[in-house]
Amino acid sequence: MFEFEELEAALPFEAVAVYGAGSEEVNGLYEDTKVAAHGAQIFRHLALSTTLLAREPHGARLGWLIGVNRRPYYGLRTDSERVPALGWRPFKGQAPAPRVEGFASLGDACLRLAEVWSQEAEALNDQQRFKRAAEVYKRALALPVLPLRRQAELQAARAKTYRRLAESKKGVNDEEEDPLVGMAAEWAIQEADEALEKDPKCFLAAWEGAIAAKHIGWWMKGRQLAKKAMQAVPNGPQHRAERETASTLFLLMAEEEQEEKHRKVLEMQQSKASAEPEVDPKEVEWARGVALQLNEALKAEDFKRPHHQIWKLIGPGLKKKDADMLFSEIRQLVWEKWNPIAWQHGYRTSWDNMARKSFCARLVDVANADVAEVKVLIKEMEDRTCLEWPDIAEAVEKIKYDETWAYTKREDGTWGTWNGPTSL
Repeated sequence: MFEFEELEAALPFEAVAVYGAGSEEVNGLYEDTKVAAHGAQIFRHLALSTTLLAREPHGARLGWLIGVNRRPYYGLRTDSERVPALGWRPFKGQAPAPRVEGFASLGDACLRLAEVWSQEAEALNDQQRFKRAAEVYKRALALPVLPLRRQAELQAARAKTYRRLAESKKGVNDEEEDPLVGMAAEWAIQEADEALEKDPKCFLAAWEGAIAAKHIGWWMKGRQLAKKAMQAVPNGPQHRAERETASTLFLLMAEEEQEEKHRKVLEMQQSKASAEPEVDPKEVEWARGVALQLNEALKAEDFKRPHHQIWKLIGPGLKKKDADMLFSEIRQLVWEKWNPIAWQHGYRTSWDNMARKSFCARLVDVANADVAEVKVLIKEMEDRTCLEWPDIAEAVEKIKYDETWAYTKREDGTWGTWNGPTSL
């Protein structure tokens, strides 16, 4: 019986992996063209159709050449009809010469190149050449027939590269921070998401994506990825440390999110406090004095008696037209008492509604500046007249909504439209 390795060694190559050449364009995967020359297969570069690996004559002898656009880049003299792995030397190509490995299976060739390029990318990461490392991982991901799990591992490693790039560009403070920090972190999250779509159990992808999200304050996304990291860890006591680490990251992001929210609230409050000008003490004194005058005017007997009689006419079932007329009479009673006071301060409120609105708005502006005494007096006047402050200056038409069409849950538990009108 044949040994499996001996049998595999006797099979023709379906693909050839070329790597380590000084001229980058020749590195990559070469497929069998199903065409032979000089008793050997011809292989074509998967991405560059003008780059060939074939057996060619050289004087009285034969040898193997890697050529680009009919120019010999690398070669060696040999009588072997199979592609040799070692012994290559540069011609037109740059040193060093490549390593060439033939495989009976296209899948095996892809896995070998993915392994080699992963090692190259890791070496570049150690040199902090993160952009170059990301390009190498991208080249590995372009290989055909890679298993989904291996693709996920490569994308997770690429996410780690982008995360490290973001960290390397992060300054000591926000003023020094490079814009590339946010972009690189987002790229890391994108790679992590794509890796998890291929393999939900890829712990490295979820972990690196969560760390990248933490760097740029994407708290919800970070928590989601941290949770996926916890779910990706296999069961058993031997993986307990990984589960606890992912759980700690989840809780840490929740705490940092709360701290950031608290900090932003404080910043907004400080910004608002610095943006809002302080109220002029003279304006506060004016508002306090006027509010006292207005409030005292409403305590007069010749206001209270007619006001009380009108309010006795308001009740359930009153038509809107009649209610508007009664509120208009109350408003008139109020301004009969207030007009003399407003005139003293230059507001012609007897006939000008805009003057009334300006007069009332000036008092409200002071009250909104946290002047408690003026705020209390305005509330007392609203209670005394039974009108809201904007309605005292001028009737405010309130928007009405009809939700009789709305689909909702009724009181009896059934679902449907409202049983009756809901106009407000």
